[in-house]
Amino acid sequence: MKVLNLKGKLPLPSIIALACALVFIAVLYAERVSFLSSSSIFKLKSCPRREAKSKSNDGKAAKHLDDPSIDDRFDFDPEECNVANGKWVFNRSIKPLYSDRTCPYLDIQVSCIKNGRPDSDYQHWEWQPEDCNLPRFNPELALKRLQGKRLLFVGDSLQRGQWKSFVCMVEWIIPEDQKSMRMEDSHSVFKAKEYNATIEFYWAPYLVESNT
Repeated sequence: MKVLNLKGKLPLPSIIALACALVFIAVLYAERVSFLSSSSIFKLKSCPRREAKSKSNDGKAAKHLDDPSIDDRFDFDPEECNVANGKWVFNRSIKPLYSDRTCPYLDIQVSCIKNGRPDSDYQHWEWQPEDCNLPRFNPELALKRLQGKRLLFVGDSLQRGQWKSFVCMVEWIIPEDQKSMRMEDSHSVFKAKEYNATIEFYWAPYLVESNT
């Protein structure tokens, strides 16, 4: 076996081969580093940030679900909302628009407090449609829409109760000298003078023929 003399000069072919090998190794190493830097291995440092963001979003979602004040039902649209599909819910946070102590037009038969009922829980029930939120009644807006008009309730004692309830919901924002009530057996009229509007009831118990 021939031993290469290290003290001597290398043959030219050996030098060329060694140089080519070094260039090849350098190119291969550069490609490897480029590949690894573009792979997900070196991007693991950003994962905790994304994970934290994901946890933050999950936390917000959980908070959204747990927070009763956040409601994903859409706003009221009479064309889209089915108000007949819903349920009665108890909401102590709502303030009743009137009571038999604040509205002077209610009959004694429906005056629960005056008749000795000790609690007021019945005033905190409200109708909640399934897929939308009913807007809170605005008496000033209602009167503005009635300005210069007549609103007439026609029917039996049920419609009379609805008429009085509506009157009670709007009358409390009207000054005493700007409203009047004329109650008769067949035709009763509440007048809002400032708005030139009347809310009336006409007694007609046989308006709709009974099927019983």
